Amino acid sequence: MSLKEYFVRDLVINDEYGIIDSNATIQEAAKKMKELGVPDLVVIKEEKQKVIGVIADFDIVQNVVAEGTDAKTQKVISAMYKIKPVTIDTPVTEAFTRMRDLNVNVVPVVENEKLIGVATIHDCWSYIPDTTVDEVGLIPVKNTKVAEFWFASVCAIIAFTLGILLPLSGIFGFFTGKYSDLLSLLGMGPMAEDPTLFFTLFDVRGPGILMPFYNLREPIWIVIDIFSILMLISGIISLFSIIYTSFSDTRNLETGWKMRTIIPGLAVFFMAFEWILLSIAFATTTQPVIHIDTVGLILSIISMILLLLAINRDYIFRGVESPEVKMNEVST
Repeated sequence: MSLKEYFVRDLVINDEYGIIDSNATIQEAAKKMKELGVPDLVVIKEEKQKVIGVIADFDIVQNVVAEGTDAKTQKVISAMYKIKPVTIDTPVTEAFTRMRDLNVNVVPVVENEKLIGVATIHDCWSYIPDTTVDEVGLIPVKNTKVAEFWFASVCAIIAFTLGILLPLSGIFGFFTGKYSDLLSLLGMGPMAEDPTLFFTLFDVRGPGILMPFYNLREPIWIVIDIFSILMLISGIISLFSIIYTSFSDTRNLETGWKMRTIIPGLAVFFMAFEWILLSIAFATTTQPVIHIDTVGLILSIISMILLLLAINRDYIFRGVESPEVKMNEVST
């Protein structure tokens, strides 16, 4: 995001809210929250319709239930939080600061002193420009989050293509072997020719031959099939998780560490484990003469490295202060 200043008018102001008089009881407020299906009510002085605060379900729990007071008699005004309303011309940073300082989620929005809706701290957070210079990383760039988005997205797409799509389509495999050396494993008879066969993601293939793993005799090939499916699924999910989380960073949206790290990390795990399972299969079955597909191994390693770089994109780029920011610092 640029350093442009945003105002409350730029937000999607939530007009689905409830109001309650400051002299109403806590029980009445709780019933109204239940009827409307909302966690907050704007508190007003009914005679003047003036906004004086907000009462949330958390306030009821903390200030009424936890204190053991009578919800039938205690007034809303005694349990609400007082927060100065904002207008559509209030900067988003100011609205955010008010909610952050009170540790609350909602602030009323008024226009000509009339309530028009509420703004949430989550909406405000999405519109706060990031002016902090990112000092962690190797490559200096002006906008680290945009650079990280494009870097992570490109790395994830290339990794998915090299590590999953190419072995899925049979362009390269994991291991290779001569047909004559694999007769006992394939359960097939001799051929006039002796083509080279490739073990891809789900099958053994070569000129005129395509045999799925589940047709092979040993049970371990069923296990390999299952892990191949998991590898494909994890690859697809990790591709979208990397693109989504890196884009969310450009919008200052928080995403969980599981989506940022664990999900794409599983794709790396399944890519590596696929090689291990195939090695175990050849070592424990008929001992065929097989060879590693060198191109496949190199591309798999590159794919895993690219995914790890995408996961750790925060350490690739560091921020560079723009001349405008430096001039502002000097002038202040």
